[in-house]
Amino acid sequence: MDETPEELEQIRREAEQIDVHQYRKRFRLLGAIGLGSLAAGAVWLVLIMLDSRRNPCERVRNYFCGKDPAGMQCKTYDGILDESLHDDPPAMRSNIRAQCQTKIDNLKEEEGITVK
Repeated sequence: MDETPEELEQIRREAEQIDVHQYRKRFRLLGAIGLGSLAAGAVWLVLIMLDSRRNPCERVRNYFCGKDPAGMQCKTYDGILDESLHDDPPAMRSNIRAQCQTKIDNLKEEEGITVK
């Protein structure tokens, strides 16, 4: 032991200042951040899936019927909605829904209207 009592006291003070749980705390923090971002991603995915599940023809019909309930476009899209739900071949239903989605896209591009 070459250290003097003052040096030993200095070493003890420095040793008391060392946080032995520093890395554990850091990894817990990183884990919490990762878990939070994973949960946020899961919520985002669920919201996207719920939104894409909605029938675009229903969205267009709701827009036009909300604008003018007795209007011609409301009645027209009411029939189109019925066809998009109950038409016999699934390919035809898919085609009708794609046309409704195109109508939504056109309304957004040309008139700046967002259909909810």
